[in-house]
Amino acid sequence: MRSAWVLVAICLLAASCGPKKPSAAEIEAARRLREAAELRALAETKTLQGCYDCLIEARGAFEKLAAGADRPALVVKLFELDLLIALREKELAIDATATIARARALGAELPATVAGERYLKAVEAMPPDNTGVPVAADLSFRRSKIPYVGGIDNEIVWLLGTEADTTAVQRPVRQYLALSLDCSYFRRGRPAAQAPQAGLAALPQAARQVVMEQIPKDAPALLQYRVGICDRPKKAQLEAVRKEESRFAEAAYFLARLDMGNASETGAPAARLLLDEAYGRFPKSPAVTYLAGNYNQLIGDCKAGLKYYDETIAIEPAHDNALLGRTVCLAFLKQFDDSIAAATRMIAIPSSNLADAYYWRAWVRHHTRDYPQARADIDMAKKIVSNNAIHRLAGIIEHDQDDLLPADKDLVTATAMTDGQYDCVSRWYLGLNDMKRERWTNSAAHFEDSMNCYERAALFAEQALAKMEALKDVDPDFKARQIEGFQAAIKEDRAQQYASAFNAANHYARGGDPAKARPLLEIAAKDPALDSRVSELRKLLGIR
Repeated sequence: MRSAWVLVAICLLAASCGPKKPSAAEIEAARRLREAAELRALAETKTLQGCYDCLIEARGAFEKLAAGADRPALVVKLFELDLLIALREKELAIDATATIARARALGAELPATVAGERYLKAVEAMPPDNTGVPVAADLSFRRSKIPYVGGIDNEIVWLLGTEADTTAVQRPVRQYLALSLDCSYFRRGRPAAQAPQAGLAALPQAARQVVMEQIPKDAPALLQYRVGICDRPKKAQLEAVRKEESRFAEAAYFLARLDMGNASETGAPAARLLLDEAYGRFPKSPAVTYLAGNYNQLIGDCKAGLKYYDETIAIEPAHDNALLGRTVCLAFLKQFDDSIAAATRMIAIPSSNLADAYYWRAWVRHHTRDYPQARADIDMAKKIVSNNAIHRLAGIIEHDQDDLLPADKDLVTATAMTDGQYDCVSRWYLGLNDMKRERWTNSAAHFEDSMNCYERAALFAEQALAKMEALKDVDPDFKARQIEGFQAAIKEDRAQQYASAFNAANHYARGGDPAKARPLLEIAAKDPALDSRVSELRKLLGIR
């Protein structure tokens, strides 16, 4: 009987000492802790992956985590992400004002160990990508930062230094800032009285190499991306970060810029795809929209280019190159009134492309036979810039106004300038000038020169056509347009070659030198369109 009681006592004791079943509240608390840990790990990972969408996602995660009692411990993370997001927006010429304001609002919550305002000044000193902003705005911004730039080396030393306090901004973010400062101001001076702070005593006046050496080869994608866009885009780094994170559409923009160098030769098919990707994610970036417009203009699709130029100007109304691209495309699309209006707007701003604005307004006005206004515009262009195109158009307009002495001067200047050896049009018009004066021998010599020039141009176009027809890795639409363009150029150049030959023969004959006329007439005879005129001149020269 006693043993039974012992057994009961042991069982009761065992029951009272067994594991306690957790309550529903405890289970919920554990779940929340686990989810918070997972969310924080995700946010940390996304920060270092570094794409714009990654940074936005990471900030959203930390915002959720910082909603309660944990906020003081996480406010630095929110601040870091706002710094990075603002920098990324500047790298795409997107207005970062709201993001910087949000970061500044966090300043009151930052631990005393974090120099929030110093970090913000570094971000604010970063200029927007100059592809997306007006030239005057870029210059004005950089001039406003001259006092800050004088001490940039000190800021880089500070950013690359070690931080003992665990509440400080993490090292990859500081490295990103140091790279951004250095890459934004390659050419900078330091007042003699300002020596770099201790810590990186060997820091040179241009700190780039020191900063780059601080970035290990296995650095996170966040830093590899910033290295990849420093100065000239670097293909290896940018492709590597895109391989790691498929949402790196901003890397696509910089890769497209790198590939654009081949646009006029191959149509840069890779650039088209990269720009489509970048535009799909950043349609409000004036850097992206401008580059898309410029790409389409380069490959000969001005109609598509206009869409992107218009979008760029809607964001940045004084964007010099978008305004110029729009003016030129409107001219080539024969929307002459709109082209004149666009050029006039450039002049009113005034644009840094002021000479081009006057040139294209003169070009359109000459094309529409408004010679007095065209002359006034080209004269203004000549006061600003002296180049082959401006002097050639000036000479043509002056010829059409029968103002032959200035026309001679401008046309001779055009042929003597860079690329003047390829300027067949100026040579043709020099012949026309002397034809108007009935200076037959001089006119004949100019037309003979013109004939040789057009022959060279036709041969060059034929070679370019053969090369284009043989190319494989070429955008098909671009290839078709190029082939059509080369064929048209060959036809036109040959026609001008034979017309020049006929004029030279005719004028040598009029000038009393039939010996020079005869071989030129045989060249002109190769064009069936000149048959009747060639036959008539043959009769005059006694050639059967």
